[in-house]
Amino acid sequence: MSSSIRVLSQDDINKLLAVGDSKAALEMVDLMATTFAAYTGAHGDAEKQKRAQAPQRIGVETDSHKVLFMPSRLNTTTSIKVVSVPLGDSKGGLPGTILVLDEATGGLSTVMNGAVLTAVRTAAGSAVATKYYAKEDAKTLLVLGAGAQGRSHIDMMVAVRPTIEKVTIWNRGQERRDKLVREIQAAYPKLTVYGVGNEGDGLASAARDADIVCTCTNATEPILHGEWLKSDVHLNCVGSYRLDMHEIDAQCVKQTEKILVDSVEACTHESGELVASSTPENWIEMGQVINENQDTKADQTKRTLFKSVGISVQDSAIAGLMAKRGAESNLGSVVPY
Repeated sequence: MSSSIRVLSQDDINKLLAVGDSKAALEMVDLMATTFAAYTGAHGDAEKQKRAQAPQRIGVETDSHKVLFMPSRLNTTTSIKVVSVPLGDSKGGLPGTILVLDEATGGLSTVMNGAVLTAVRTAAGSAVATKYYAKEDAKTLLVLGAGAQGRSHIDMMVAVRPTIEKVTIWNRGQERRDKLVREIQAAYPKLTVYGVGNEGDGLASAARDADIVCTCTNATEPILHGEWLKSDVHLNCVGSYRLDMHEIDAQCVKQTEKILVDSVEACTHESGELVASSTPENWIEMGQVINENQDTKADQTKRTLFKSVGISVQDSAIAGLMAKRGAESNLGSVVPY
């Protein structure tokens, strides 16, 4: 029996995502909200678990990368993502590919470049938490990291909090930091955009002023310190994914009044900062907040933290949408297989 697969390149994915469009960004935020809700709602329900499956990721090490394999299933989309995390310099980004299976035959249906998708779905997840917990009139945003995650987080934060007026970008390397500053200033001319490094007290000053902070780095030693932060700041921490990785210090965690996570189980195995300075009994899954329709208005005056290590159903959610849009718009290359 002959079959074919659709291959979606990075350019194809960018077209399908409409990166930088606030309406498209909000659609992605809504998609991640329903994904979190489905993931948490499946806990303890055998039938719902069939529709939201997220096994723990597995990995192998090469001489230059930690290669991660993340299978998942959400509703009628079954996929696996492969990401190569550099062991050293990550300036080239994270090479990623997502494979989507045909629901009827079980064969391969779509192969897509996953580099941008990972950043977008992670940032959209952070935006879900921000929508619930950041001040409605938030004006200042601090982003640590100038890679794809940093860029996507700025896009998503501005979409859910259009009140933002100032963005500060921290990155160790000046070249990458300055490049993102220029990109954001061009994309959002009304914003005031700054770049800071490790010189002087630039980062500490930006942190003291920030209403929202997003940490998107691969740091193993804390960069952000709790003593710098406002009492009503909202944090999104997405960079660390191992127990030995720490983007924020213990004070950031211990002074937080409410800790939200994408997955309690996954964070128990992969969130170095939370495991070192808090207990899983004090973590709340965003899916629970959504499913219970919790009123979080009062929490917007508190210091809150959302930790995401990434759950693979997010990949099936966004990959399923891209596969559907790609077929409908006839984008990509269809090849015999």
